[in-house]
Amino acid sequence: MIDALKIAAGGMLKAERRATDIAQEILKATGEAASFTLEDSPEQGTQKPASGAPVAAPGGGVGYSDLLQQMVDLKAEEHAFKANARVFQRVDETLGSLLDDKG
Repeated sequence: MIDALKIAAGGMLKAERRATDIAQEILKATGEAASFTLEDSPEQGTQKPASGAPVAAPGGGVGYSDLLQQMVDLKAEEHAFKANARVFQRVDETLGSLLDDKG
C-alpha cells in the first residue's frame, strides 16, 4: 500500500511539473508571436491576424499545429494527474478503513 502511495504521489508530481513546463512553453510561444515593436507597422508588411493567434513565421515561429500539440499535451498531463490523484485517494480510503476496523 505504501508503494502505491509513493507511485501515485510521484506520478502527480511528474504530471504537475510537465504541465507547468508545457504551460510555460505556450506562454513563451504566444507571447513571442503577439509581441511587436513600434517599428512594426502594416505599411512594412508585418501584419498580424485580427484574432491575435500565433502564426507560423517564415523564420520558424510558432504555428497552429505546435500550439494545438501543446494544448493536447497539457490536457494529457491533466488526465494523468487526476488518475494518480484517484489512486492516491483510494489507497488513503483503504488504509483509513483498515485502521478503523483494527481500532
